[in-house]
Amino acid sequence: MNILITGGNGTLGGYIVQELHRSGHSLTCFSRTSTDDADVRFFEGDINNPQQLQAACQGHDAIIHLAGVPGPGRASPADLLQVNVIGTVHVLEAALQTGIGRVVLASSGAATGFSFPRRKLIPDYLPLDEQHPCQPHDEYGLSKLLAEQTCQRYSDAFGMQTICLRINNNWYLNREDANRVVQRGWARSFTAAEDLWTKRYRKTLEDPHGQGDWPIPGPPLPANLLWAFTDARDAAQAFRLAVENDTITHEVFLINGYDTCATVETPMLVARHYPEVPIQVSLEGHATLWSYDKAARMLGYEPKFSWRKSDFSQWLAQQAGP
Repeated sequence: MNILITGGNGTLGGYIVQELHRSGHSLTCFSRTSTDDADVRFFEGDINNPQQLQAACQGHDAIIHLAGVPGPGRASPADLLQVNVIGTVHVLEAALQTGIGRVVLASSGAATGFSFPRRKLIPDYLPLDEQHPCQPHDEYGLSKLLAEQTCQRYSDAFGMQTICLRINNNWYLNREDANRVVQRGWARSFTAAEDLWTKRYRKTLEDPHGQGDWPIPGPPLPANLLWAFTDARDAAQAFRLAVENDTITHEVFLINGYDTCATVETPMLVARHYPEVPIQVSLEGHATLWSYDKAARMLGYEPKFSWRKSDFSQWLAQQAGP
């Protein structure tokens, strides 16, 4: 399959490119900056330029849409909505005009509101699933929710296949790949995998209840995320499964790991932070508070990786010393 990836040279894009290459797909990266992947064609352009997008779409079978502002505080609210929402409109319209019938959108768990809330949100139930009401307080979560609804409109109106993946808190844990992509996208400020691990993930584990304070544009607090965690290799698997699916017209899926990013076990987290919230299924050990059952059922998604068994965890143990 010939696949156009907008923003394909970003941090997650490197993992997705590897996953799709292993499955034999032919790839084109559409971005403002060139890619260092020798096996990926490069088309320079901006998603806010419809003419460039339509030219890039020629000859492709599907689009994976990753390009966008990756969080609040990285652009003005108006600019963020312009890029993330109107940019998605441009992608969908380019697909429509060039006969591409399949688009996979990189959405976010922030669409639910559980990432950057202005006040503490109380879930209606746990684990969260795709039926849970969405209450984004910030412009980033709002932009992802609006982009999902835009995808549904193109599916309803034109029969286009649109799959929206709500990716939750990607971690880059295998040293070789993390070193290769750490200079991409938002991770350009990090010098190596260990630098990323020290400044992002180790801080999370040292503050398992999310009581610390990370200013925007840093990552959201673990508690605000309901301790969601996704290994980037699992996220890449989800994009491959979505773009290869030929039966779904429009769906939204939660994509995350099978465990949390907390050292504290899940029942203790819930008892401390959400004692009044109904529990839908038994939660044992470090079980995730975000259900990926729908993705497992309809896409065949099954997360394989945990930070507890990773290059990162081995490095972390070495930092603790004997």
